[in-house]
Amino acid sequence: MVVTRIDKSQLKIGMFVEAIEGAWQDSPTLGRRFTVRSGNEIDIIQRSNISAVFINTALGRPIEHSHGSGARNIASATKQDRIETSLKIKGQTAEARSLIEDVCLGRTITVEAFTPLVTDVARTMEENPSLYIGMSRLRFRDSATFVHSLAVAALLLHFGRSMHMDDETVEHLCMAGILHDIGKLTIPLTILQKQGPLNTAERYTVEEHPERGYQLLSTHGRMPALVLDICRSHHERLDGKGYPNRLSADEISTEVRMSTICDVFDALTSTRPYKKGWSSQQALSWMMCREEQFDKALLWQFILSLDPEMTKGIL
Repeated sequence: MVVTRIDKSQLKIGMFVEAIEGAWQDSPTLGRRFTVRSGNEIDIIQRSNISAVFINTALGRPIEHSHGSGARNIASATKQDRIETSLKIKGQTAEARSLIEDVCLGRTITVEAFTPLVTDVARTMEENPSLYIGMSRLRFRDSATFVHSLAVAALLLHFGRSMHMDDETVEHLCMAGILHDIGKLTIPLTILQKQGPLNTAERYTVEEHPERGYQLLSTHGRMPALVLDICRSHHERLDGKGYPNRLSADEISTEVRMSTICDVFDALTSTRPYKKGWSSQQALSWMMCREEQFDKALLWQFILSLDPEMTKGIL
């Protein structure tokens, strides 16, 4: 057994806590010895009066001494890294699904209800954005919409932070990512999961989802304006050929333009049962050639926010 004492500020997801130094009462959810599974658990420990943590590196994640970001892509990550990240995404997806279903059922919803999930996504993306993005590309038919929403939320949060937006805006961006496709839950699965081309009537139904989502979210009085704007307008285009309102460039906010970039990037790179996802380089190259659809200056900023391994050949 290899036990190392660290400051509580050094605690990371995946570490195994063997013991805690200082005033600490065993948490009913964490116990006395446990593996750190989420940002919320780290917050509980860091907000406490303890002075240090003893971690068992034989049972969990070791201390990282590298001076770089420590980012590992999905190809170079260890099997344990991939398993742990997959478990985090599954847990966060379940939480996102629960929140989305609460909205659909008309239950009272607040920004604060989303804060724990936003905090957890932020912490996980901070730990390893490349691996998180890579693992979130794997989709299953029964949860594809929810994983896509979580991935867009993570990308928007990361994008907003890279542009040094204030904490409230970043939180609302993440919340908007979680909720942006909520209108799709009102569309029959036979249309959403159709593997062949959609007919005119089916395409029209799909293109109703932003407005349906907006109307649903509007029934909640405390819904942030930014969340409503992104839900309704993330399929608008700079050339006015988007939907549902055919807005042109001057009518589309910076945050909506950011959401469009994240939404399309995730959709293009995701692997689903009926399609293989593009590589990051393929997706970004395709997007760079469509100035009528994407804000090119913002797209460059998005590219610069990603790990260099994901953008080889672009920069």
